[in-house]
Amino acid sequence: MGGEDRIKNQILRALKKKKMSFWELINYQDSHIVEFVQHLQELVQDGVVINENGFFSLAKEIHLQEKKDVVCGRCNVGVEIKGYFKDILDQFLKVTKDRPLPTSDFDQGFVRPRDTIARLAFMYERGDIEEQEIFILGDDDLLSVAIGLTGMAKRVRVVEIDERITSFIREFCRQNNIHNIDVKEYNVLEEIPEEDRKKYDVFVTDPVETKKGLKLFVGRCIEALKGKKSAGYIGFTHREASLNKWYEFQGFLNKAGFVFTDILRDFSIYPEQENKWNDFYRTYKIMKELKLPMPDTDWYKSCFVRFEAVKDPVLPEFYPPKDLKELYFDEESWATPLPSYLEEES
Repeated sequence: MGGEDRIKNQILRALKKKKMSFWELINYQDSHIVEFVQHLQELVQDGVVINENGFFSLAKEIHLQEKKDVVCGRCNVGVEIKGYFKDILDQFLKVTKDRPLPTSDFDQGFVRPRDTIARLAFMYERGDIEEQEIFILGDDDLLSVAIGLTGMAKRVRVVEIDERITSFIREFCRQNNIHNIDVKEYNVLEEIPEEDRKKYDVFVTDPVETKKGLKLFVGRCIEALKGKKSAGYIGFTHREASLNKWYEFQGFLNKAGFVFTDILRDFSIYPEQENKWNDFYRTYKIMKELKLPMPDTDWYKSCFVRFEAVKDPVLPEFYPPKDLKELYFDEESWATPLPSYLEEES
């Protein structure tokens, strides 16, 4: 399964819902007109789709689920958690109520549960969940659990340094008899396992936002992708990432063979109360620069960014962090907690 099949799947799941004209069907997929026509003609030639004077329908039963409605009814652009994905959110809240809390040792923090499901719904709408092989680097948001609740993905691979999180995901899979999610303890400073190279259609990561750390996280994920039309997703902020950092990262991605397809500004919110990270503020640079009270609102937000490979990805040369301090901190890291092992050294 890859990018070409992703577009065909978008077409097929839409047609599972109802018969459509060419002009309506084109709205349910992401390719340009020439590519869309090519895929549609191939589906007709393969006997999967019937063309009746420009109206298309399925010629036979397919294994894909019927298209779920996730598009926002007001803006017709974003996603809205309703119907099927509202049920997934309800299940997610139940199974994650005893999730591990963040630790400063790994610069952790999870987004609101509804934002995890919103990410899931957006990825689904883009064709990046159903029948896809997905690589997740770091999963304190427990996106793998949300994907597991849908049963849609072909395979999910989670690599994560925190054994509390890997244990939680494994126990979730055991209790729910889920066999398509596998988990491995992994430190991003190490090379990715050989068995994970060039194996996945999609990756998701919430990288640290230092210049070197950002490239390291995303670079590891790029090495896991299969090739052209593979897609990547990251959470990326405007809180600790200036436009200069965005610009440099965009150049890095362009050199790697990717183009930005979507930037959903402030799509995910990190809830103060649920994360219980009050003690983190003690070491924040922002608290040392200004005499501030503790936050009275959820202020830390991240964009959800999607990019897609327009050719087989090639990892550009870059200078990785030489140590953990360089991984976590640069001149813009004003709201990053000092890990306990570094705090002892300072």
